[in-house]
Amino acid sequence: MSVQAAGPRAGAARASAARTVTVGVGGASNEVIVVGDGEPVVLVAHAWGASARVMLPTALGLPGTKVVVNFRGYGGSSPRPNGWTYPELADELAAVAAEFGATAAVGQSMGAGALLALAAREPGLFTTLALLLPPALDEPIPPDVLEIFRRIHLARHGGDEDELRAEIATSMTSQLHGVRGFDVYLRAYALMLTACSPPTELPGNAPLADRAALARVGARALVVGQDGDLIHRTEVVGEVAAALPHARTHVFPATAPMWSDRRALRALLTAHFG
Repeated sequence: MSVQAAGPRAGAARASAARTVTVGVGGASNEVIVVGDGEPVVLVAHAWGASARVMLPTALGLPGTKVVVNFRGYGGSSPRPNGWTYPELADELAAVAAEFGATAAVGQSMGAGALLALAAREPGLFTTLALLLPPALDEPIPPDVLEIFRRIHLARHGGDEDELRAEIATSMTSQLHGVRGFDVYLRAYALMLTACSPPTELPGNAPLADRAALARVGARALVVGQDGDLIHRTEVVGEVAAALPHARTHVFPATAPMWSDRRALRALLTAHFG
């Protein structure tokens, strides 16, 4: 394992200013943005099509040192041309967590699934977890959700921003279309996707082989969902929380989803990690 940093080594005294670090394992590497100092050390994992920088606004209010990972295929990390599985993402997070001594973690969507895979493998690794919009548990996401992803992917490659925003809108129920900030969300999501070429998920992929593996996880867990999201369904939030021994849930209502009420989300996370 190797680390290259603009500043002190990751295991040394941590500066308050953000810095970028490269963690290398097995000939590949992950780009990591490090913000803050002190304890706890919080590992932060982004969603598909997002990035470490997209997750920064969510993570900045958390106490201690935030270690925000770019998965391979994103930012300055090594490419992943053959697609990804949750166990592979868990390998990346495990290497970064070991390098920085992370004892807490927060992940969104794909990142939440990767943290579930890692927690099942190393149940004593984290003392605190926050799982935002977990996409699945021990079964692959349903075919209708895969179809939504496929259409968004095709629209992204097609280069028509209006078509891309329209396809993204299909992932939300009609009651969300008139919510404050919805148009801003669509534009931001479309810009985020056109700014990168995210690796594709391999068929049959699921975070876990068996949810029973989570029964050994000792972390205090917060599982967050939002009504009206057809990709990240609220029933999965309940299933994940039920599989974890020390979990509670928070579901944002369709009238105030988490993407339009970031202040409430940050307050929720700060209280949980504090």
